[in-house]
Amino acid sequence: MRVLHVSEALGGGITSSILAMVEATPQIDHHLLARPRSGHETGADVGAAFGSVALLPHDPVRAVLSVRRQARELFPDIVHAHSSIAGAVVRLAGLNGPRVVYSPHCFAFERRDLSRVQRLAYAGIERALAPRTNVLLAVAPNEIDLAVELGHDEVCYAPNRGAEPKETVRHRDPLHVVSVGRLCRQKDWRYLLHVKRYAETQLGLDATWEWLGGGDPEAERCLSAAGVQVSGWIERRDLLRRMSRAQAYLHTAAWEGAPISVLEAAALGLPLALRAIPALDSLRLPGRCDSVAELAHRLETLQDPQRWQAAQRQSLALAATHSRAEQGRRLVDAYERAQDRPARVDMGSRPARVLTLAPDTARVAGRETAVGGTGR
Repeated sequence: MRVLHVSEALGGGITSSILAMVEATPQIDHHLLARPRSGHETGADVGAAFGSVALLPHDPVRAVLSVRRQARELFPDIVHAHSSIAGAVVRLAGLNGPRVVYSPHCFAFERRDLSRVQRLAYAGIERALAPRTNVLLAVAPNEIDLAVELGHDEVCYAPNRGAEPKETVRHRDPLHVVSVGRLCRQKDWRYLLHVKRYAETQLGLDATWEWLGGGDPEAERCLSAAGVQVSGWIERRDLLRRMSRAQAYLHTAAWEGAPISVLEAAALGLPLALRAIPALDSLRLPGRCDSVAELAHRLETLQDPQRWQAAQRQSLALAATHSRAEQGRRLVDAYERAQDRPARVDMGSRPARVLTLAPDTARVAGRETAVGGTGR
């Protein structure tokens, strides 16, 4: 089987997610058509992971033509689009031979920095393009429900996963709290400042705070002024090394898909303190909290070694459910199901079918559907 991956925003978590998929399916011939996101390099040798790598043009029309050209040259069985813009480009290309698999990695209309009108417009575009998708491959269970609402009639699930470190972190005093990501509105670094202020002034928490990543200069200045160390953008190998020095992972994003950083923190054995949002709730991640105060109290409890160890066991259990073997099995299943679909998707309406769901069950059209089952 040959798969052409397409991404207009290669960098950071998207890079890690795609490379993890490639690593989990060595029996597949993988190729890449992508546009790198400047300033978000992970340090990974992307070229070594693929049979070929080509540059996706920035101009939308040229990007569509590039997808068509690559499809003619490579004859892929599957074209796998990663993220909303790539999903639109691939589905507008009108591919007749290869089947189209689409992973939104968080739909654009889930963004909270857009107006209601903009979100409705993005949702309308997704709904219009749904019939041109052979399989929507979700990386978080909440994407399954959203996909069905948009009209997708074939939905599969494959978990994201983080690195597989050789050792786990240990409890130390004082608590070292770390956050990871590009400093932008999505990651909501201001929310972290509220958590830090509450933990220190209301609970007397003695901890060191670090943000691994860079981005918005104002964010870097504000965090530094508030006593949060900011690393700037660093390569993934250095990122994991510095994460392994921490004792707790704090995630304050306002919207997400299935963040690799959370899974990598869990694999390291870092106790999690996570702002509860739909994507993380759907993954049933441990350490979710509904407010600034709850997050601060969660971190405060981690000063106790026994509670810290209990939280670490939860993280390691989470990491075990997002394994390379499980991801590879589900990816192959999704690609094979896509190949079983007709080349041209009927524009008419169909009952929703949801396949290969996880972690346990997913709600589709008002009913519970078991893992690996089919809901109609």
